[in-house]
Amino acid sequence: MGIRPLQADEVDALVDDLWLPFAAEMGEVDDYDALAEDVDARAEALDYRGEQVDAEGVQTFVAVADTGAEADAIDDLRGYVTVAASESPPVFARGPVAKVKDLYVAPVARGEGVGTELLERAHEWGRDRGCERAALSVHADNDAARSCYESMGYETRYLKLDRPL
Repeated sequence: MGIRPLQADEVDALVDDLWLPFAAEMGEVDDYDALAEDVDARAEALDYRGEQVDAEGVQTFVAVADTGAEADAIDDLRGYVTVAASESPPVFARGPVAKVKDLYVAPVARGEGVGTELLERAHEWGRDRGCERAALSVHADNDAARSCYESMGYETRYLKLDRPL
């Protein structure tokens, strides 16, 4: 498995093969995260991901299957992570944070350490930009993801609560 930055010509594959399945899985975990039916989620995701390819302070890395040939075929994407550098407000005695925005591994590649490799690459990217910490959010009922994050040293610092009004 190779980890490298997402290329502009891979945005369609990222959205179709990884992001839409990720969104569907999160909607199954909790309908709070279900996609809106009256919005073209694919088109919105393509626009958003396309803008991020060249955005300053944000990077998407993809895991690419080793196929024996050159490991850059769009059809071989196995997972992705998006990370953004974020300055802490000056009132806090802490430095910049690498915020992991998304992490998803295709079912065919789960259990192979792909998520760990993607996170390690996101951490490296953050360190290269002077970030002192990495932070992420995870659904409370996503036990597999929580277990992965905790095994890599992530600790619960905040709990987000909400309720209907």
